[in-house]
Amino acid sequence: MGEAPSYPAFFVSDGTTLLTLWQATDPNTATPFERKNNIGLHHFALRVQNLEMLNFLHQTLAITEGVQIEFPPEPLGGGPTHHMMLNIPSGIRMELIAPAS
Repeated sequence: MGEAPSYPAFFVSDGTTLLTLWQATDPNTATPFERKNNIGLHHFALRVQNLEMLNFLHQTLAITEGVQIEFPPEPLGGGPTHHMMLNIPSGIRMELIAPAS
């Protein structure tokens, strides 16, 4: 949807949900979130179109600087839905989920 370089922030939306992505002024000195010791966001999840898209995103994100893959696409709870978990450059955990087709 846009950006505000003075914050700095980027705004993305699917027409229903608006997400603001903030950038630290200096990522090298920013305090990272530690999920077992901080109160705050544990992770957020986004649904992707299908397993093919999930695999494509995994391949792309695996070579993206600052992104750490926690685990690659795998079945969720032993069922046909697949998911993966990663840490984005800000340290926030993000889950991508491909529902069973």
